[in-house]
Amino acid sequence: MEAMDLVQARTPKSVKTTANDILDTLGLNMSTYINMALKQLIIQGGIPFSVKVNREVYTPVEAIREIDATLKMEGMPLTSADLDMLKEIRSGHLTTDEARQKILSEV
Repeated sequence: MEAMDLVQARTPKSVKTTANDILDTLGLNMSTYINMALKQLIIQGGIPFSVKVNREVYTPVEAIREIDATLKMEGMPLTSADLDMLKEIRSGHLTTDEARQKILSEV
């Protein structure tokens, strides 16, 4: 068996507690999880998930104006139901795929 080495990291107590609670539920411990993460880093040749700052291209008002303009070009009005659906997507209560399916079911 390969010799083991020690890795130490500082993290807020609340983060450690919450992470340990989740790991306990999964039947894992922090050491196993850290080793899994490090092995994935090696396998993937980098961080195995997206690390970026999500910057909105448009403000919510600009996005709605663009949608409204696009619909007008197609001869379709932006209704209050459309605005409600956009708000649901923005809040995370509805995915864009779900919205698409909803729209297609109405056509």
